[in-house]
Amino acid sequence: MMITTTLLASLTGASKRQLGYWRKAGLSKASAKSTGHRLYTIPDAVAARTVAALRKQGCSLQKIRKAVEHLRKHYPTDVRQDVLSALTLVTDGDAVYLASNADELMDVLTKQTVFWVVHVGKLILDTQRRALALPLEWTQPVKVGGAAYRLRVSHDPDDGGFTVQCLELPGAIEQGETVEEAVTNGKAAIESVLTYLARRNGKHASKRTGRRAKSA
Repeated sequence: MMITTTLLASLTGASKRQLGYWRKAGLSKASAKSTGHRLYTIPDAVAARTVAALRKQGCSLQKIRKAVEHLRKHYPTDVRQDVLSALTLVTDGDAVYLASNADELMDVLTKQTVFWVVHVGKLILDTQRRALALPLEWTQPVKVGGAAYRLRVSHDPDDGGFTVQCLELPGAIEQGETVEEAVTNGKAAIESVLTYLARRNGKHASKRTGRRAKSA
């Protein structure tokens, strides 16, 4: 699933300007870019929300960068929800820890005098839930046969897939499990509609020519 900058701003509570600053400072990044649109994954969004959480606690940008890099490198995958909900990021600015239970967390905290804490597991679960409920939609320019067209890309929160429809040729509608697949299918749908229109126009032209020949 991919998230646009506008929706990432909604998830993090940060402005687009702040997100741009964080990106330039190396605190956050977009995993993909398509025709001018930066697209973010769930881990990208979680990293950005971690940046926001640490900034609220007064953590410096340099220390946040180290913490986020650690989170990206050790981002949890295929983890049970109960384990994930307890996952906590702790940093003193130099060392960064991901504690997976209360005992590990207390062990880390007793070793530190100054620390910043983010309940990153709960952040991941909340980001996943909120992202799936977002009505994702944007317009993506494409080229087919040397001509420019626009595809309206929309995300279906129910099945997680994507639907594309050509604004210039509304009959060209397709779907895909990913943005890339949906756009590829959308371009193929445009080609199909153009082929159909060319054949129909060719038949109409032949009929008009035939009528003119008879009347002559």
